[in-house]
Amino acid sequence: MNQPIPSADKLVEHHDCRDVRTLPALMARLFLAVFPPIAVIGRLGELERAEIEGLRWTGREQWHITLRFLGEAEQGEVEDSLQGLRGSASTVRLGPATRRLGGRVLVLSADGLGELAAEVRSRTEGIGQPPERRDFTGHLTLARARKRVPGATVGLPFEAEFQATELWLVSSKLHPDGARYTRLSHWPLEGAG
Repeated sequence: MNQPIPSADKLVEHHDCRDVRTLPALMARLFLAVFPPIAVIGRLGELERAEIEGLRWTGREQWHITLRFLGEAEQGEVEDSLQGLRGSASTVRLGPATRRLGGRVLVLSADGLGELAAEVRSRTEGIGQPPERRDFTGHLTLARARKRVPGATVGLPFEAEFQATELWLVSSKLHPDGARYTRLSHWPLEGAG
């Protein structure tokens, strides 16, 4: 028999041992991000994407710059924390070439979002998983490797510049062929024209 999923408060109140993260109606895997415009996505799609065993390329619908990964969090709580956001539109610079991040991720550096990332972090600090302690490193993920990103994919030239005009709250669902994203809410950035 199906029973309604209790609220998080009721789980605590009744000392239910179920992990709240397994209850999809309560929590979602969320992050806050900026997406490149269609013109930049088109150019990214022209990058050489060699078939290499153990390397999985991301697709157009996955290309974004994460400002803060929240993990399991409630959408409403995130939206409340960002009410009245007055972030400024920023010029984002991608490139100048592909590089490794942590050995197993192939990325393009994304500069120009530090101030917005700091404001987002400040407003959402108590939501979801704790923010990373290290400084924000803007990047757009192009591929992930099982072991190490092959050297042949590092150093591919690519440069682009675009105006970040919106901040998005995004839900991520993991699938065998890669994460699938749903854009939930957005906030326009001031000065976006």
